[in-house]
Amino acid sequence: MPASKLDKTPERTELRASNLDVFAVEIARVSVKAPLPPRQWASLLGAIGSIESNFDTDIIAGRCPKWACDHGRAKGAFQNQNVGPVADLWPIADGNITAQVDMADRMLRRTWKGCEAQGVPFPAGAFRAYAGRSCSWPVHREQERVAAYLRLMATPAVKP
Repeated sequence: MPASKLDKTPERTELRASNLDVFAVEIARVSVKAPLPPRQWASLLGAIGSIESNFDTDIIAGRCPKWACDHGRAKGAFQNQNVGPVADLWPIADGNITAQVDMADRMLRRTWKGCEAQGVPFPAGAFRAYAGRSCSWPVHREQERVAAYLRLMATPAVKP
């Protein structure tokens, strides 16, 4: 996935690569016991993170520009808001990749089938439900989310 302008600087390239490695490990961890096959679950989480934040190092660290992070209402790579299922992780989310993945995993587990009964095809329905909006309306950048999911599903698995 493409890096932000700042994340392309020599000082940040190594940090971004390290962050992405940790995200991969943590997403794999939560995907093992997911309600979908691990590859599908990991691809959903990867697509959400790539569109929501592009796994930007500033957003991961909790240093959001004024216009980002839902104007201060969301945190982390997956842009979770401070709601019941993740309230215990909210205070420790800045810079904590494990907490950010756990927050996204909790919210996705609660919501991923939310639009299924209304006939919204997978994975678009999972993205709409995760966003917490009406199943009747596409979520912001929905086509990009679906395309990211499909790209991740098509990417050959890497053996550790």
